[in-house]
Amino acid sequence: MLGVETSAHQSAPPVETGVDEALFRAAMTGLAKCVAVTTALGPNGPVGCTTTSLMSLSVAPPSVLLAFGAGGRTVGDLLGAGRFAVNVLSHTQGPLVGRFATGTPAQRFRDTPHAVLRGVPVLHDAALVITCDVTETCTAVDHVLVVGTVRHLTVAPASPLVLVTGEPHIATPVPPAPAETDNLR
Repeated sequence: MLGVETSAHQSAPPVETGVDEALFRAAMTGLAKCVAVTTALGPNGPVGCTTTSLMSLSVAPPSVLLAFGAGGRTVGDLLGAGRFAVNVLSHTQGPLVGRFATGTPAQRFRDTPHAVLRGVPVLHDAALVITCDVTETCTAVDHVLVVGTVRHLTVAPASPLVLVTGEPHIATPVPPAPAETDNLR
């Protein structure tokens, strides 16, 4: 075959060892990620959890993909409701990150201004609110992947919050590089 070199003495690839879970977790939490609170109406009222696994999936139809721990209480209520909201937190909502990661649904929503829009609780002052219908789910490893078709979108002028090493940060643009000087003058 033209353009393909072969060797009779190909070495075997190195044997892979397991990746240390603590090292992997530290490496992944060091990456900046969007932070949101995903909400739904459960049988006993509003439910929600902090979500960092949000990505756009498609433009036609507008769709998002989220991942939830398979044993989580919120994902069961969300799937039962068949719809949810993704509330991308604004730079003023840092305390909600921890609040929606622990405690009961009542504790999470206590003193958290919200309203019901299109059948789902939405948080006031979020940088972005997306309401969705659940269109697909699948199990991957120890998580449930949920695809939602976007039914409504509200964008506020607020800067979104990001998490880096588990702490809320404000994303700021990198200033442009200075223009090269014109050496022809």
